[in-house]
Amino acid sequence: MINDLIITSLETISAFDITTGAYLFTIDELQNASLAQSQDSTDITGKGGRKLATLKRNKAVTISGSNGMVSCGLLELQSGSKFENKATEVMWCDYLTVDSNHEATTNWKAIGTAGSEIEACYVKSADGTISTQLTQDSAASAGKFAYAPATKKLTFHTDIAAGTEVMVYYKRKITADVLSNQSDVFAGKCVLYIDALAEDKCANVYRVQFYIPKADFNGEFTFEMGDNQTVHAFEAQALAGACGAAGTLWTYTVFGANTADYA
Repeated sequence: MINDLIITSLETISAFDITTGAYLFTIDELQNASLAQSQDSTDITGKGGRKLATLKRNKAVTISGSNGMVSCGLLELQSGSKFENKATEVMWCDYLTVDSNHEATTNWKAIGTAGSEIEACYVKSADGTISTQLTQDSAASAGKFAYAPATKKLTFHTDIAAGTEVMVYYKRKITADVLSNQSDVFAGKCVLYIDALAEDKCANVYRVQFYIPKADFNGEFTFEMGDNQTVHAFEAQALAGACGAAGTLWTYTVFGANTADYA
């Protein structure tokens, strides 16, 4: 008989595809995690409202937690979409200084409709505030600038003095890993293994593994950005009826840290 245990360290949560068994991802910077179980109970009463028995049903298990890093695999599962490495467009901002020729050069090539590659160009005042918005044209003139994508050159009118700072927004085309969160695609399901370390009263070390054969992930999560650390929270419901584990919501396995293979 196994001794009572103290779970001392939460190690990892690993996910696998339900259908193929293929490895999906591992969450290994867990700040916290919980496995909460509930069930509905209905009293069966007799004369005078006396309780005769209790009808127990609808067990529910919720797995939730927070990871200290954004997990790309978890993000795929929560959104129901997959990362793709592909050509894509990103918005970019350059802070440039106009030279003595009334020119400046974007750090990267701006793309878009010919003659309107630059999304926005602002002149900055000496105090750092935005004072004027310039518009793109085929040639520089008062209040307008020209742009040559081949050379990445911005040409300004003589009313923009050398040393003037400008803020330029434009789109770039790059190759990147992209996850597209589609409105009609929802969070997925997977097999979960939760691994932890534990000790008994005599300081014997054990490994503890929770196995959830069918975890249905919730697509609701929030990324805090700014002064607060970005934490990747997650929540899933254990479902019965998994292939090969009908009726099982989870299993709890305890084994010694150096347990040998079964002969």
